[in-house]
Amino acid sequence: MEKAKLDLKDKRILTLLDENARYTNSQIARKVKLSKPAVESRIQKLLRDKIIFEFYTVIDFTKLDYSQYKIYFKFQDVNLEEEKRIINYWEDCKNSVWVGQTRGEWDLAVSILAENNFEFGKTLNEFMNKYSKFIFKKDVLLTEYSPIYAREYLTETKASEFIYGIPSKIYELDGTDKKILKELSVNARINIINLAEKTKLTRDIINYRLKKLIKEKVIVNYRCYLNLENIGINQYKLIVRTKNFNEENEKAVKDFVSKDKKITQMLKLIGSWDLEIEIEASSEDELYELLNEIRKKFSNIIRDFDILRIIKTVKYNYFPF
Repeated sequence: MEKAKLDLKDKRILTLLDENARYTNSQIARKVKLSKPAVESRIQKLLRDKIIFEFYTVIDFTKLDYSQYKIYFKFQDVNLEEEKRIINYWEDCKNSVWVGQTRGEWDLAVSILAENNFEFGKTLNEFMNKYSKFIFKKDVLLTEYSPIYAREYLTETKASEFIYGIPSKIYELDGTDKKILKELSVNARINIINLAEKTKLTRDIINYRLKKLIKEKVIVNYRCYLNLENIGINQYKLIVRTKNFNEENEKAVKDFVSKDKKITQMLKLIGSWDLEIEIEASSEDELYELLNEIRKKFSNIIRDFDILRIIKTVKYNYFPF
């Protein structure tokens, strides 16, 4: 597939949508010095060209008393049709937040939300009862915490960070909150009128609840998720086993990650791997240049590592229920 060519205005629009997907076309037009119709036309083209995967709402699920579990799968004796069925299974799973096809040591990566180990075990067991004959091996990890960063490399933009996994006061959602979050989670740019139609709620109620959910930090941000491969950017996961990983070394890694524009997420894990670092690079040379820098700087704490390439994101939803 031919890679789409973006000009500076396109990149600036994507950066703004990643900063706040609910910016209106008028607000974006003022910031990029284009007319409102021109901005609307460019966004529609970015959607048609499948550069934008979705506009999503960042929801801090830890405030809803959920934990994130990660599962890596390696397949065996599986043809393309069976692989598609497995991927569709996790895409349709009501607890899956993210589903990605990968290349490297693992073939599929899945992130699951669960209220406790029993619920997670039930979700995994239901899958294994159906598809275990196609699974050569699997690895299960619990996310302790994870900072996520804006895509500063598209254009010069302000740095931003969102961290989930830090314990905080639990917020109890009611039915009205759930209706709103269900729609917003995968369509962050939906306008209030359409949101009112879909939820059968009044505009005043929606505006009040949105302000409350933001104030309580259940809704953290509205962002734009990209089909990076369509603009010539590859997405990788560097998974690391550590040694001598004390509080001081952990802070040093986090400081490094927060300052590198090509790194968009870090996860501290509990399980057979200790860290997962998400990298977006335009070439393997760029990836290995960063990898060599990481290995040189943190040779005292890296026991071993593996690199996965994410070839396709199938699902991304902070509120999949």
